[in-house]
Amino acid sequence: MKRLLIFFILLFSLHLSAAIVDMKADHFYANNINHEAFFEGHAKIKQGKNEINASRVTVFFNDQKKALKYEAYGNVKFDLTEKGVHYKGASNKITYAPTSSKYYFIGNVVLIDLTNNRTIKADKVSLDLKTGLADIKGSVKKPVHFIFEIEDIK
Repeated sequence: MKRLLIFFILLFSLHLSAAIVDMKADHFYANNINHEAFFEGHAKIKQGKNEINASRVTVFFNDQKKALKYEAYGNVKFDLTEKGVHYKGASNKITYAPTSSKYYFIGNVVLIDLTNNRTIKADKVSLDLKTGLADIKGSVKKPVHFIFEIEDIK
């Protein structure tokens, strides 16, 4: 089991990007047929300055063992920095596509933009860290709540 864990950690570091990916959890198992790896219990992904903590993380691979997608579930907390913008927050679920730097936050999303002093509360947020584009959706019972500071013009 330890050899399998070391094998997958090496795959993450070789195939995701130039930065080393550090993944930790209480339990790890993999399904090589379906190209999936599962990290359960206090799961943590750290790559450079970026960090995601959750109850469970599933990693989906292609046939070449390259990570296509991460899904983090349960009490998800994140701290992300890219292109000089720093985000912190929480949600019920995060889906991350490493090749495109796209994040999808779902359920009770609180996204704090520390760089621009903004806070977004929503049901769903799509964030493209390469382009800076965001798509934010609320619901009938919980509309999007956007808190930001503006300068007074005098």
